[in-house]
Amino acid sequence: MQETISAPEVFEVLRRSCEELSEKHIDEFRKLDAAIGDGDLGITVRKGCQAIVHTLRNTGIEDIGVILSKCGADFNRANPSTFGILAGSAFIESGKYANGKTVLDLGDIAKMFRASLEGVIKRGKAKAGEKTMLDALEPAVISLERSATESKSIPVAFTEAASEAAIGLEKTKEMEAKKGRARAFGNRTIGEQDPGATVVYYFLKEIATALNGQNEKG
Repeated sequence: MQETISAPEVFEVLRRSCEELSEKHIDEFRKLDAAIGDGDLGITVRKGCQAIVHTLRNTGIEDIGVILSKCGADFNRANPSTFGILAGSAFIESGKYANGKTVLDLGDIAKMFRASLEGVIKRGKAKAGEKTMLDALEPAVISLERSATESKSIPVAFTEAASEAAIGLEKTKEMEAKKGRARAFGNRTIGEQDPGATVVYYFLKEIATALNGQNEKG
């Protein structure tokens, strides 16, 4: 059972997840965003993920917090947008918690994701239930926290967190958008899946896939 994860393993999982996210799901992000926004989410995610991959491939640092904070800043700089700011904030806040750490256990990971969640809430002035990325992120964080108290393995914890994010994502179809450009579409957003929550779900799913792949090799 994988109880801890080292800095090189964290960076490899993150690199693989960002590569998959930018290669497999961009068209879906673009189409979902075009339905209730301006359609630029695909570009934002692709450029942001490419920036993170570049950072991870060119770092010799093993301080997880330093690298996560840099990834957040680089994601935002790659294509400034509302989602870029929020995603960047999520990475930066998790990095603040992980500052100085070279190994993480599931308790650390849960706290990092809680810090990310609170950072997005504060920066976006939003809450779950308003048809945003928070509707997938919050249930995932709660799941990670529960898994930590139950001493589950890290791969299992992320698999379950992705499942909870999927449930939260599905619920966004029933919601009317209250934030961002989507708010202007009013009740026409009901029935549409939230683009930002979709990114969160796929990101967690790719992390779970990468972790389980590592676990099989180990």
